[in-house]
Amino acid sequence: MQNPTTEGNEMETELIEDVEIISDTMNSTDRCDSCGAQAYIWVNGIAGDLLFCGHHFAKSEDKIRAYAFEIIDERHKLEAKRESSAAI
Repeated sequence: MQNPTTEGNEMETELIEDVEIISDTMNSTDRCDSCGAQAYIWVNGIAGDLLFCGHHFAKSEDKIRAYAFEIIDERHKLEAKRESSAAI
C-alpha cells in the first residue's frame, strides 16, 4: 500500500508534467490585448481568445476567471528571465 503523501506527490508531478507539455505555446510575438506588452497568459473565453501580460491579468484575474473556459498561464517564463538576468 502506498503512502497517501507519496501518492499525492506523484499526482502533483504528473500535473506539473502536463502543464510543461502545454507550456511554451506562447512566444515573444504574442501581445497583451490591453497594452501591447508581451503576453504570458492566454485565455479562451465566452467570446473568444484574449491575451494578457502578467500585470493586466493580475489586475482583473477574478473577472477573467469568471469569463474563461481555459487559461494557459506562462508567467513562470518571467521568473526564468529574472533568474538568467541575475546570473549575468
